[in-house]
Amino acid sequence: MRGIKIRPLHHGNMHADLELLVTGHPDLMLTKTSHVKNKVWCEVPSFTFLIDHPDGRILFDASIHRHWEDQWLPEYKALAPYDDYTEEQLLENTLKRNKLGPEDIDYVFLSHLHVDHAGNAKLWNTCPSTKILVHQDEYAAAANMPRDEHFFLRCDYDVPGLRFTTLGGDTEILKDVHAISAPGHTAGTMALMVHLEHAGTVILTSDACYMKDSYDHETGSIISNDLVRWKHSLHKLKMLARAHNACVMPGHDHKLCHEGETPLRDEPRLRVGGSYD
Repeated sequence: MRGIKIRPLHHGNMHADLELLVTGHPDLMLTKTSHVKNKVWCEVPSFTFLIDHPDGRILFDASIHRHWEDQWLPEYKALAPYDDYTEEQLLENTLKRNKLGPEDIDYVFLSHLHVDHAGNAKLWNTCPSTKILVHQDEYAAAANMPRDEHFFLRCDYDVPGLRFTTLGGDTEILKDVHAISAPGHTAGTMALMVHLEHAGTVILTSDACYMKDSYDHETGSIISNDLVRWKHSLHKLKMLARAHNACVMPGHDHKLCHEGETPLRDEPRLRVGGSYD
């Protein structure tokens, strides 16, 4: 559609054992002929995307809160510390650099409610006109958790004044902007498919597809809530990508930062810090 523009934003990096993200990847497994392999402590970037649309501005995901060290459980900090970022890369400062405040965002699309995707949702608890979009299954699962666990934190989403609009499945949010239900990583993970006039179709997978290796080898993660549903969702995203010749943007692939392009297309697309229509 004419007038839609996407701006990828990078908010620094977590780090984690690569096997946490692509559990069972063939290059990481010991075999009869390969008894020794090195562990890989890899960058896990935090991305959000600003989507300017003639009918409203969307922020895809809300990154990590600046006080993560005080808020995260010890096991979260041990497994995937957010230890490589600058003050300028924090979400609220990235918005300011783009001459935006929370009140300038019409929709906050939360792919799911993990700490690295919903950490700044609380910025919108005083913005009643902003719609916070989350899948109904995700909201129900998080609301019914008896305690913080599995990379969820109640202080991210159980906040006075923060009101959610729940979605029930594949939904057109605005013209040519589609929420895609992709459960498995969590109960209600969603991707977003956007049809751009010149750049073509883009699918923002979030954690429905961590990395290029997740896509190529269909290798899931031990973090996933349900690996069977995760693989079904990945097949769904692959089908959509083929049908629309889409540029697929994985949720946490460090190659998007260092190579400056999506690793799933030969043609460079959606460079971090760029703007695409």
